[in-house]
Amino acid sequence: MKMLDYLLAPVALVGLVATGWWGLYQSPQRPANLAAQLEQDANATLARNGYDWAHVRMNGQRAVLKGAAPSEDAAMAAAETVLRSTWGGGVIVGGVTVVEVAVDPGLPVSPFVWRAEKLADGHMILSGYVPSRMIASQIEAEATRLSGGQAAENRMEVAAGAPGGNWQGVARFGLGILSDMDEGEVRLIGSTLRVSGTEADPAERAHLSAQVAALAAPYRGVPLIKGLPVWTAAHTDEGLVLEGKVRSETQRSELVGTAQANTSGDVIDRMELAPDMPDDWIALAQTGLPSFARFQSGDMGYYPADGDAGFVIEGEAPASLIQSVKQDIAAAEPGIPATVWAYPMDVDVPEVSGIDFAKDAATACQSAFDAVLAANPVGFEADGTTLSRESWPALDKLLAVSHRCAPGLLFEIGGHADSTGNSDGAGASGKARAEAVVSYMVAAGFDPARLSALGYGPDQPARANDNGDGQVSGRLIEIRVLTRSD
Repeated sequence: MKMLDYLLAPVALVGLVATGWWGLYQSPQRPANLAAQLEQDANATLARNGYDWAHVRMNGQRAVLKGAAPSEDAAMAAAETVLRSTWGGGVIVGGVTVVEVAVDPGLPVSPFVWRAEKLADGHMILSGYVPSRMIASQIEAEATRLSGGQAAENRMEVAAGAPGGNWQGVARFGLGILSDMDEGEVRLIGSTLRVSGTEADPAERAHLSAQVAALAAPYRGVPLIKGLPVWTAAHTDEGLVLEGKVRSETQRSELVGTAQANTSGDVIDRMELAPDMPDDWIALAQTGLPSFARFQSGDMGYYPADGDAGFVIEGEAPASLIQSVKQDIAAAEPGIPATVWAYPMDVDVPEVSGIDFAKDAATACQSAFDAVLAANPVGFEADGTTLSRESWPALDKLLAVSHRCAPGLLFEIGGHADSTGNSDGAGASGKARAEAVVSYMVAAGFDPARLSALGYGPDQPARANDNGDGQVSGRLIEIRVLTRSD
């Protein structure tokens, strides 16, 4: 027996050495291997749970959480997610034992917009930005409760930049107003709560409008709660639907023809003739329809003026179409109230399709602006400082580029005077042109704190671009991208 022990001892010794070597250099429990595996698992879990702003570096079993957190609440939730990303911690078992939160504050989103929509069937859709995941969950639960248990559709995103005060309280107040309407939407844009919708009961309509208007500072409530329409045009899944009452066959034909001439989709005519009805609104419909027909979504209509809104246009469209319809309605000099509540949306910009905005953000953004301006010159009316309508689509592309640029970048709008201008007023003319572009972008909702206007005389021509032949003949506007350290 002892002889057998002596014979097996070398084998056991070799096995022990091999086991030790494997445990030290190959085992997943080896510190280097363990840290790499934990880091991989933690980052995968963060991505899977929607924390795309966060990432983890492991120091042994200690995780360091980094990234630009949209809120303190979001940072703590991400840290909890990292702790649960692997098996329980411990020297033998392995796993994340501690999470060190070393995040930076996220850049604020501007404008900070949250939206809730109530459909005709009572279903609610929630979208836009919220300060934290916890608040998003509470808002979703409130919307579901107000819908009688019908689950709300949650499209909300966590972001930094919510205004001070009781933001959540105002959002929930808006949900309460929305639940009392037949259908509609509320938008909390910064510190302004816009409430739009329909409510057939005049007394309830007046009550809801008064509640919204009485919203306490620092927030402001703006109601646009309408009764039943006489006539409407609405973008639907079917196409552009015209329905309601018109006075004559001529009016009906003109409205249908205008709609067909200005939309690429189908026009559905459900209008009825009512020869005895007033038609003081028809000029507004004929004036607003060419631009509204090209909106992405929305509706416009005439509502009786007995305390209601009168003629209303709502929806989403490129800023140029919104500007067009506002100018056209104002020029019509309506004898009844007319309101345009429309929200700008980005257009496609094929000129920048090959630019990677995530790589070298400032350089990419500058290249994008240069490419758009090279292909889409910005012009002015005869007075020299009023933007021409023909230039508005170019400005829509500049707006779309600005939204794709990193949120920390600033934009200096440079306006150049004509070479024919006199030297005394040339600088002022150039700055007025730059300010006109800034005004257009601010009216479309862009953060004015990220914009500045500078004027140049004819002796300071716009810098040459690197596209094509490098010529800038007639270039009156240029955009310079700056970082906050510039």
